[in-house]
Amino acid sequence: MRNFIYLIGSMDDFDSIEDLKTEYFKDPSGVEPDRRNMSVFPVVLSEACAVKGYRSIAEIAEMIARGEALSADWCFDGTFSILLEA
Repeated sequence: MRNFIYLIGSMDDFDSIEDLKTEYFKDPSGVEPDRRNMSVFPVVLSEACAVKGYRSIAEIAEMIARGEALSADWCFDGTFSILLEA
């Protein structure tokens, strides 16, 4: 199994992707009450996962996580986002 974490945060609250990552690593559990405007989307895929048109498991994980983020009312305008392998 491969574990990924997709982070997305508002450009109003974060200066860069590095700033977003730093906030996540301060409290990966997401329990910290004063966390800035961000969301965390975990994705777990098996090594055998394959989807036509995608070259890697990481690409598939990123598309799934982006769909989760959009379903949770995020948009790509005005945000920073990154996929990390956990």
